[in-house]
Amino acid sequence: MAASKTRTDWALFLLRLAVGGMAVMHGFEILRRAHGAITFAQASTWGFALGELVCGALILLGVWVALAGGVLVVVLSWPLVHGWMHGAGPLSNLPALFRLLVGLACAVGGGGKWALEK
Repeated sequence: MAASKTRTDWALFLLRLAVGGMAVMHGFEILRRAHGAITFAQASTWGFALGELVCGALILLGVWVALAGGVLVVVLSWPLVHGWMHGAGPLSNLPALFRLLVGLACAVGGGGKWALEK
């Protein structure tokens, strides 16, 4: 029983590092390349990137993981839903779908034993 609990703790820790790290790096990369005049489309893209960066940092630290993961899932689902509304196939954006699913797993799983909020 103790070995199973330890494996679960490690799995949640590694999932949290992967999801938070991917979100921080992806959001930072978008914000790093931001330049030019601000249009509504750019502002919304930068807002989503900032949300992804902040939620990723919270997940990495293990603070409010379920809430940050839920917000991250909403942020990550927008490109998929937008593409589907414009006729893209359900599997047309596999990297975004993967990030969405692991973000959802992180939100459901929570921070685990080594989260700062414990």
